[in-house]
Amino acid sequence: MGDTSNQVSGSRDVRDVVEDVGRVAETGEVPSRIHNDREIHEVELERVFGEMWVFVGHVSEIPEPGDYAKRYVGDSPFIFVRDETGEIRVLFDSCQHRGTTVVRAEQGNTSHFRCPYHNWTYKNTGELVGVPYKNEFYQELDTCEHALESATQVDSYRGLVFATISESAPPLEEYLGDFTWYLDLNLGFVEDGFEVVGEPIRWEIDTNWKIGADNFTGDSYHTLATHKSAMDLDIFPPELSATGAERAPADVTNCSGHSCMLAYLENGTLTGGYPPEVFSADGLSADQFEIARGLVSSVGTVFPNLSFLQMNLNADPDDREVTAFLNLRKWQPLGPKKTQLWNWILVPRTASEEFKERAYDTGIATFSISGSFEVDDFAVWDGIAEAAGSTYVKKHRSTSNFQMGVGEMSDSADISEEWPGPGDVYDTNLEDGTMRTFYQSWYRAMTHRRIDAEREDAPSKRRDRRPNQEERR
Repeated sequence: MGDTSNQVSGSRDVRDVVEDVGRVAETGEVPSRIHNDREIHEVELERVFGEMWVFVGHVSEIPEPGDYAKRYVGDSPFIFVRDETGEIRVLFDSCQHRGTTVVRAEQGNTSHFRCPYHNWTYKNTGELVGVPYKNEFYQELDTCEHALESATQVDSYRGLVFATISESAPPLEEYLGDFTWYLDLNLGFVEDGFEVVGEPIRWEIDTNWKIGADNFTGDSYHTLATHKSAMDLDIFPPELSATGAERAPADVTNCSGHSCMLAYLENGTLTGGYPPEVFSADGLSADQFEIARGLVSSVGTVFPNLSFLQMNLNADPDDREVTAFLNLRKWQPLGPKKTQLWNWILVPRTASEEFKERAYDTGIATFSISGSFEVDDFAVWDGIAEAAGSTYVKKHRSTSNFQMGVGEMSDSADISEEWPGPGDVYDTNLEDGTMRTFYQSWYRAMTHRRIDAEREDAPSKRRDRRPNQEERR
């Protein structure tokens, strides 16, 4: 993507570090330095966030004409807005006069945006319609040439709106590729779609954006250690396995540059804590619907910084009713050791208000700023960045280990020959392939390659896709 060079910009030392990341599928290691380095961060803003598709928001956040919210693509401010005609736009938040941002509120509804500096005024389509004293001092100004600029490309998938500021980025459908199969498991089983409850909650954490993004590809290994306190609270109630169906794992790797982890009931239906009436098979294959109905948990990352998590939890041990919710989060980089975390809770649009409230409360109590799982992660993620930015790491070229499942390291980590979906899918949740996929995509982005590029070091045990139920008939 971008120019024809596959050389990362920056110093020779940084280029060597990036190339070391490119060998992660073979070595299972990445240089620790990438998790807290100023020069690498600056290159990321250009190569990753300046070239990839980045999540902006959900369509339900701006349901009415004039609704808007302030959002970011990397370090670039944008206005996420539904204009007066109902079209969704992503406008660069910078006045065409002197360049200041025109939106100061985080969200609202308006037909026009007025710059606070000299009162240049724009429609919510971006069109410049007001210039003070234009007839006296700007007589030759062509207002058509001074509209608010837009993100280069804007598109959506199942209500998720993405934007890119790159002219050479492929279409969103191509960028998401086969990974839409897994997005559908989380978003496609509800006929009328999902909606955001409340506003996205934001907070800052002292760590690198990649640490949370790689964890959410499916780091099941840390659960019993980092989240032992949450497990002791009995947040996963025994009712989850009451059907008697066997719980099956799946780690999805190398899927168009994205990855995720699933745990589901095989040959059993757990309507996921969702009301049974919201489920619909329309738009899903028979295999997809079967898995979606049995999902116990699903977590993944759309590269670079959109993660999703669908869980069936019980935040209150005194109330044994299992509740499902869909969590979206964006790892917004503020620096090499500072991330702003955006957190959305989504629920089926047609669910009852009582269920929506219960799902929101469960999501906030578990995966939000003071959630029982969240505080555990904060306690360790900042330490990764602290050590990564040290002189010792640079001097000794220290590495982080992602070797679970590499070569003969894990006998139980096999690529499934039975899985019906795309990607290289392991029949275990205890392997690091989902995270290695994330860092392979990071390497490709940093070296101007497509994140879905074929790899020479792909797993040797390839999967032949199993026919779905309709094909078997």
